[in-house]
Amino acid sequence: MANVTYDILWREAMMELLDQLEAENPEDPMLAPKDLAEWSCIYIKYLQIFRKLETSYNQMVHPQKRLDMKRALEACCGRILEVRHWLVKLNRGLDFVNLDDILVDLKLTPDVLEVAIPRYFREDRAKELEDRGKFLEALVEKYSVPRHKDAESISSQAAFHEEDAIAMLQLNERGRQARAKARMMDSIKKQRQLEDKRSRSGIPLTSEDATLKIQKVARGYISRQRLAAAVREELEFLKMRPVTTDPKKDPNSRVEQVMGQRKVVQRENQAEYDEAIVVLKQKVKEQEGQDMRETIQDKINAWFVETRDSTKGTYAEFPEKEEGGSRGIL
Repeated sequence: MANVTYDILWREAMMELLDQLEAENPEDPMLAPKDLAEWSCIYIKYLQIFRKLETSYNQMVHPQKRLDMKRALEACCGRILEVRHWLVKLNRGLDFVNLDDILVDLKLTPDVLEVAIPRYFREDRAKELEDRGKFLEALVEKYSVPRHKDAESISSQAAFHEEDAIAMLQLNERGRQARAKARMMDSIKKQRQLEDKRSRSGIPLTSEDATLKIQKVARGYISRQRLAAAVREELEFLKMRPVTTDPKKDPNSRVEQVMGQRKVVQRENQAEYDEAIVVLKQKVKEQEGQDMRETIQDKINAWFVETRDSTKGTYAEFPEKEEGGSRGIL
C-alpha cells in the first residue's frame, strides 16, 4: 500500500472522530445519547475508529505525522475506556454488555468488538523488553535455574520411564508393520481373485477390450479429479476452505512483505528525525542562544523593575511552580 492509503485512512478516522464529538455533544440537549443502545453504537464506532488509527499509525513512515497520530490514538483509547465504563453503569453494573442486537442492526460482524492491543506498545518498548530479557538470562545463569522447554512442547503427562517408552515404541511399530502386511495381503488376495475369475471365464481379453477397459478406468479417474477440483473451488469461493495458492503469488504474503519493508523505512526515518532534532537544537543554541539569553534576561529585569515597591524597596514574590514559574514572566 502507498503512503496515500494511510493518509486517507487517517483523514477518515479524524473526520469520524469529529462526527462522534458532534453526536455526543449536539446543539440540542434533547438529542444527546441517553440509553444503553445509543451509547453502545457510540462504543462500536469508537472501536472502528481506533482500528483505523492503529493501522495507519503502524504503517505511517513520516515521523512528524506519527506524533500527531499517536496523540489521537491515545485519546481514542482513553475515550473507549470511558465509554465502556459508562456502558457498565447503564447495564446495572454488569461487565458483560450484550451487543448482539446492535451488531445486527448495524449489519456488522462480531469481530468488530475485538479490542486489539496496539502494536506500538511492544515496538516502543523493544529496547526495554530486550534489556529485561538479558537481565533474566543473567539471573538464570547466575543462580543455575534449570531451563524449561516451550509451553507448547511440554506434555501434560508425566515423563515415561525408559522401559515404558521402549514398550510403547515397540507396540506402535508392530501395529504399523501389521497394518502394512494386512494391506499387502489384501492386495494379493484381490489379485488372485481377479486371476481366478479370468481363468474360469476362459475368454481372454483382446487388445481392443483391454484398451476400452483402460480408457474407462482412466476416464473415471480424470472425472473424479475434475469433480474434486470443482468441489474444492466451490468451497474456497464460499470461504469454507482455505485458499490454496502459490506462496510466491499469495497476496497475503506480499502484503506482509510490504509491511515489513515499510517498518524498516519507518525506523530509518525515525532515527533520521531524532538525529535532525538534536542537530537543529544544537544549531539554534549556537546561532541564537546568546540573543535568546539576553532577551530573557531583559524581560526578567523589566519584571523586577515593574513589580518593585518603591516605598518599601521590596519585590513581588516569584511565581509559583503551579503558575508556570519563570515561564509566566516570559
